[in-house]
Amino acid sequence: MINISRLKVDFISGTQSKKIIEGIDVHVDEGESVVVIGPNGCGKTTFLHTIAGLNDNYSGTIEIEEDRSRVALILQEIGLLPWKTVWKNATLGLDLQDVGDKSRAEELLERLDLMKYKTDYPSQLSGGERRKLGLVRALSVDPKILLMDEPLVSLDEFTRERLQNTILELWKEKGLTMMLVTHDIEEASFLGERIVVLTPSPASVKEVVGNETMGDVGFRRSEDFYGTAQKLRESLP
Repeated sequence: MINISRLKVDFISGTQSKKIIEGIDVHVDEGESVVVIGPNGCGKTTFLHTIAGLNDNYSGTIEIEEDRSRVALILQEIGLLPWKTVWKNATLGLDLQDVGDKSRAEELLERLDLMKYKTDYPSQLSGGERRKLGLVRALSVDPKILLMDEPLVSLDEFTRERLQNTILELWKEKGLTMMLVTHDIEEASFLGERIVVLTPSPASVKEVVGNETMGDVGFRRSEDFYGTAQKLRESLP
C-alpha cells in the first residue's frame, strides 16, 4: 500500500544545506497500522509531510498504491478554519471534492459527540473536541489511507486515552491503512502493529518493533503492551 525506499530529505536555505532524513525504507501493508517514533527534532514530521506530498525536496521513492484523493492527513496543528463553523470544518474536504452527500460527516459528528456544537466555532471547543473535529474532517472524505502527525498532542491523559480508543475502533471498522507519528511511547505501543524507531537527526531507521497482539482497547492493560513499551524505551536514545 505504501512503499518508501531510500528516502532522503535535505533542508536547503540559500547556500546552506542540512540533512534531515538520511535513507529510510518503510513498507506499510493495506489495512496495517504503523507508528513512527523518535526523539524530538529527528525529522518525524518532515517524514510524514513528504509521504503526504507536502514536500517535494527529496530523493528516493515514495509509492502509494491508492488514488491521492483517498489519502487524508491530520496535521499536528489540526488546521481548523476559525471562521467556519464545526459543520463547515467537518465537511470542508467534501466541499472541496464537490461531494453533495454529507451523511458520513454527520454520522462521525454524532459518534464523537460533536453534533451539538454544529453551529459553534473552533474557538468555542475544548482541545479534545478540536482534535475530534480534525479526525471527523479527515474521515468524512472516506479515505483508504490516514496519515496523522501527533494528532493527540497536548491533551490530558484521560482525553488522550479515550481518543486513542476511538482511533483504534475506527481503524478496525473502516479497514484503514494508518501511519501515525508520535513521541509518546504508550501511544505508539497502543496504536502500532509495527513501530518504526528513528535515530536522532538526520533520521534513519534504528529498529522496527513488532506489536502484533495489539488491536483491542483492553490491550493497554496487558503484559504485551508493557513489554512493547519497554522495548521502545530501550531503543530510543
